[in-house]
Amino acid sequence: MDEPTSASAPAVPARRKATSAGRAIAGLVLLACTGILGLAAYLKPDARGYGTHQRLGFAPCGFLLKTGYPCPTCGMTTAFSYAVRGRLVSAFLAQPAGLGLALATVLAGAGAIWVLVAGRLPSRLRVEPSPHLLFWGLLLFMLGGWAFKLILGLADGSLPLHSVRVSP
Repeated sequence: MDEPTSASAPAVPARRKATSAGRAIAGLVLLACTGILGLAAYLKPDARGYGTHQRLGFAPCGFLLKTGYPCPTCGMTTAFSYAVRGRLVSAFLAQPAGLGLALATVLAGAGAIWVLVAGRLPSRLRVEPSPHLLFWGLLLFMLGGWAFKLILGLADGSLPLHSVRVSP
């Protein structure tokens, strides 16, 4: 029998080491993820499923005040706040896309730690989606979360809000 030549063997990709710039970026990603999740842990989630951002001094959602319906991002901060407490069902009900983004933030932080410690990306995580695919995927994900909130609110009678105050 003939010995297999190196040309017939499948090529194994070389493991690339992270550059110092790559590690710096991983450090910044870890810092951002830690800050976001830390802030979510600091904030007490609003039982209404939205409005947690007001604990930071921000105004109520103008879209919600004017229409009685939540905007596409209503409940995001609340979902993050519930998610870091492990209350995943409450996080999902507050904003499904918010729960998904909170989990993605945890994964991004874990990936950043991996790069900092191992000096490379895990081989299974070397995915580079096209910017167009990423944009449309995130948009559909956000709109799906918004649609869920609207459908749930209409089904349980909590929407539209009846105590909407419109400022002059």
